[in-house]
Amino acid sequence: MGLDMYLRVERSVRYDAPPVSELPHIGKLPAPLARVVCMGMQWRKANQIHNWFVKNVQDGEDDCGSYGVSRENLQSLIVCCNAVLANRKLAKELLPSAAGFFFGTTEYDNSYFEDIERTALALPLLLEAAPEGSGWYFDYQSSW
Repeated sequence: MGLDMYLRVERSVRYDAPPVSELPHIGKLPAPLARVVCMGMQWRKANQIHNWFVKNVQDGEDDCGSYGVSRENLQSLIVCCNAVLANRKLAKELLPSAAGFFFGTTEYDNSYFEDIERTALALPLLLEAAPEGSGWYFDYQSSW
């Protein structure tokens, strides 16, 4: 048990439908849609990152729901992470840890900063891999 967090990258795509010759009364069907879901990033007990999503994406609602995340949201999180990595004294202000049921430690220790560094390195790569206007979108969800 514990705080598990997921940032998914999703997109709907059309693909060619199989022939429907055995169903002539239906006529030509539109090309079906498929939903492609990729795991963009996963965290475990990174309560400071989860707290950021709750405050900035989920309107303060910490309910294990699934929430759409804008590119601007992710860019803002990158800025916060980089600022904290450049000046650790900003940690409590920009990315405060949060207590919760099995959320892990609230200490500003090596693990705290490792989660921030990993986030700061991975998110720009995700944004680059799913460029604006490409149809990809982001979704955040947590569970505990």
